[in-house]
Amino acid sequence: MKPLEGIRVLEVAMYGFVPSAGAVLVEWGADVVKVEHAVTGDPQRGLRQTGMLRVEGDPNPNIEHANRGKRSLGLDMSVAEGKEVLYELARRSDVFLTSFLPGARQKFGIDVDDIRAVNPKIIYARGSALGPRGAESVKGGYDMTAFWCRAGTAATITPMGYDGMINPPGPAYGDTISGTNLAGGIAAALLKRERSGEPSVVDVSLLGSGVWSLGHTVALTNHLGQIMQGPPPGIHGSPVNPLVGVYPTSDGRHMSLVMMQPGKFWADVCVRHEASEVEWR
Repeated sequence: MKPLEGIRVLEVAMYGFVPSAGAVLVEWGADVVKVEHAVTGDPQRGLRQTGMLRVEGDPNPNIEHANRGKRSLGLDMSVAEGKEVLYELARRSDVFLTSFLPGARQKFGIDVDDIRAVNPKIIYARGSALGPRGAESVKGGYDMTAFWCRAGTAATITPMGYDGMINPPGPAYGDTISGTNLAGGIAAALLKRERSGEPSVVDVSLLGSGVWSLGHTVALTNHLGQIMQGPPPGIHGSPVNPLVGVYPTSDGRHMSLVMMQPGKFWADVCVRHEASEVEWR
């Protein structure tokens, strides 16, 4: 038995971040119903070009990655009939999951008070770019803008002297990490409701997830009053410990070393690489 079997989730979300939370809940056993635009569906369905990679035909991993295992419903939430269908689904659900901005939630009648009016015990979970508080809470954003750039990852890994900023390693990188955080928050809210009877409002943002991912760096640089940047190109190891780093090999691959106690492992490394201490660089 999976941990969330019997849990029903109603998802009104699009693109990568919040739908990826729904995908995690599916993996944990939840029954997720995704509500999409009645005509066009989730805009992610139209995404075919990602960087240098293009998908022709179906299946399309750009939509499947964050939506696998869900049931889908095309619904016009702007009309009374569509709204009543939505509310009926909410009555039967344990979790309401959305990526809509505050203005859109109010426009379509899917804000916290609207959904709680038909189901007082429902857990209300929302993902945003910049969080639920402050003047910027009404602004949208994507993983590239809010998670990767604004939270600081791009600046932190970009080598000194590099013109520009390093891009993410692939599509939906921050979306997928943030979606996993949101799924974890929902799981905790379900446990809280089971124990106390109290439903929660769960908020996770791309910015918050990005900063949390850099939490160790934030603590360290604040403590020291220094910045952290990626090393210049060609520098492979730690400046104080050559047994931590990524090194190119003679066959065109790379070797990652993580030996946090160099004194303990140095002699053995030299023996295994048939090198003397003088020869090892």
